[in-house]
Amino acid sequence: MATTINAELSSQFDEAEDTPLYPHNGRQSLSRSLANVIRRSRDALVAIIACWGAMSMGFALGYSSPALQDPYLAKMLHSEGRRSWFGSLLTVGAIFGGPLGAALVGGLGRKTTLILCNIPLAVGWFFIIYATNIVLLYAGRYS
Repeated sequence: MATTINAELSSQFDEAEDTPLYPHNGRQSLSRSLANVIRRSRDALVAIIACWGAMSMGFALGYSSPALQDPYLAKMLHSEGRRSWFGSLLTVGAIFGGPLGAALVGGLGRKTTLILCNIPLAVGWFFIIYATNIVLLYAGRYS
């Protein structure tokens, strides 16, 4: 038994079927493709920025070993105890940074917390770069 479709019944999808998803009249197509390129570029930029935190953590973890070979830092870190503290203070700071970050995410949100976490990171690197004594060096490594 063959079934036939009744063509006389109205469909609510007729108008949508007549409208193409990607129109071929130049101006709309160009504006939509430009918007698509901008959207994808923005998404890629956001992904790079989000990965920057993990990259900076890797930079910080790997920094202490080659830094101990620097002659300027070797003067400040002249004893084995000071060199050990210099290598360990990053993880001591992370012990307190993790719970603090969790509290900030709960109160301020993820985006604001990620932005705010970059402030102590930048301040810590400036302390290390411009350190004139062991306290600044340790404070930079801790943060």
